[in-house]
Amino acid sequence: MKCSQCGTKNDPTSKFCKECGIELQAQTQTPTLAAISELYGKEVEVLFFIEGFTGKVTGIVNPTEDQIGRYREGILQRMVIETPAPASESDENIGAILTFIRQSKEYLGEKYNESQYRNFSPTELKKEYLKLFERILKDKSRKSEVKPPQVDMGKKL
Repeated sequence: MKCSQCGTKNDPTSKFCKECGIELQAQTQTPTLAAISELYGKEVEVLFFIEGFTGKVTGIVNPTEDQIGRYREGILQRMVIETPAPASESDENIGAILTFIRQSKEYLGEKYNESQYRNFSPTELKKEYLKLFERILKDKSRKSEVKPPQVDMGKKL
C-alpha cells in the first residue's frame, strides 16, 4: 500500500507508514473502467504483456503497481489515446505507425527499410507493428527467464 502523504510503499497489512508514521487509509475505492471514448485525448499508461494461457498480447490501461509487478516481463508505454482520425489525417497516423515499426525493428536488431511499407494500408501497417510488438514481448520474456547456472562436471575444483 502506498502512503498518501510521502509515497512510500508499505506492506498491505500495515496500519501506519514505515517512513512518516501517518495512519494508512485502506483503499476501498475500486478503479472504474472508463469507456474508450472517455479516454480520447488523454495520456494513459498501458502495460502490454503476453497472456500465459492464450499467448495473445493484452494491455492494461493505467495499471496499478501490483499489476506492473505481476507482469514484470511486460512493456509499460505512455501514450495519448487519440480520437479516430478522418481520412484526411491518415498520413499523420501512417507516419506515427512507421516510427513505431522502425523502433521495433531497431530493438530486434533488424534492418528497417521504409520503402517496403509504401503500399501498405494503415490497417496493414498496424498489423505489422502488432506482430513486431508481440515479438519484442516474447523476446523480453525469454530474456527475463531465470536460467540455472551451467556446471561443467569435467573440471576439478
